[in-house]
Amino acid sequence: MDYMDADWRPAGPGWGTKKQRKPLFATQRRVWRKMTRAERRRTLRTLRDCAVTLSCVIVAIGLPGWVEYML
Repeated sequence: MDYMDADWRPAGPGWGTKKQRKPLFATQRRVWRKMTRAERRRTLRTLRDCAVTLSCVIVAIGLPGWVEYML
C-alpha cells in the first residue's frame, strides 16, 4: 500500500503544494523591499537600539540575583 494513499492524506485543498506565505509576513516583505537603503538602515538601527535597551533591562533585573548567588 502506498503511504500517500487517500485514506492517509488529510482532506482539503492544497495538499502537497508549496505553502503560501502568511499575509502578515508577505506584507512585511513587500514593505521592506519598497524601502530605500537609508530607511532600512534606520529601521535596523532602531531595532538594534531596542534590543540593546531590552537586554540591559533584563540584565539589570537579573544581576542582583546572580550577585547574591555568587556571594
